[in-house]
Amino acid sequence: MSVEKDVVYHSVNGRELKVDLYRPEGDAIPTRTAVVLIHGGGWILGERGMMAPLASQFAAQGFLAAAVEYRLVREAAWPAQLDDVTTAVRWIADNAGDLGIDADRIVVAGASAGGHLALMAAVELNKESKVAAVLSLFSASELTVSQAHEKGKFNAAMLLGPDASDDAVTAASPYYQVGAGFPPVFVLHGAKDWLIDPVASLRLYEKLNDLGVTAELHIVADAIHEFIEEPGMTGPMVAEIALFLNRVLIEPEKWAAETEEHNIFAKGPEALQAMMAQLLEQTS
Repeated sequence: MSVEKDVVYHSVNGRELKVDLYRPEGDAIPTRTAVVLIHGGGWILGERGMMAPLASQFAAQGFLAAAVEYRLVREAAWPAQLDDVTTAVRWIADNAGDLGIDADRIVVAGASAGGHLALMAAVELNKESKVAAVLSLFSASELTVSQAHEKGKFNAAMLLGPDASDDAVTAASPYYQVGAGFPPVFVLHGAKDWLIDPVASLRLYEKLNDLGVTAELHIVADAIHEFIEEPGMTGPMVAEIALFLNRVLIEPEKWAAETEEHNIFAKGPEALQAMMAQLLEQTS
């Protein structure tokens, strides 16, 4: 693996925003796919280096991993954070050839508050067909500014301000912004996450499913918030994600053909009923 750090992708009022690029061994990106990694930290702290363990594992799986910097709310008010992330994705798409990827194979991924930004970036960039898939890792998907505890909701007063209107909260909540035609989503959450209850991801998955969006949900037993950063969990979880991306984005035809050839349920209920009737007739 090779790492290219401090690559400038944008400048705002003289402030450079940077991305660290993690490449697989060799000169090529085998998957021709980039995974844009967005760190968490409640929008008020954190930095792109936090994503190094995940980025390294994605590179080991044949992806170009891009850990991006964005302005925190202490520096710039919302929606500057979203603007920075969408700008980073556009930069990667514009430079796809030089980066060794296909412009239509860009995945946005985020953890916690970064997951919120990944989902919101996909909402915005879906208008431009810039995002091929989303990885939502224990994300803040439904926001609130209320001090009252609401299961599955995350208090975003630090992002939106304590007096944000209901309309502003709804507009900044991925749960209310996703729609039909949204790219495929991998949803991951720890069953014992006390910071963002797993019901947040359950509700997001159910809504995506109702919309007809391709989505996959993993609730990991006994895991708490940010568990994917634990050394023993990072590799196996990234392997699960890599399988999802291979199935829905990189080689979907291969997997569809395998299902058709090897899974008797692929032919549908009527064919199965006919086969069962034939078997019963032969044994009678």
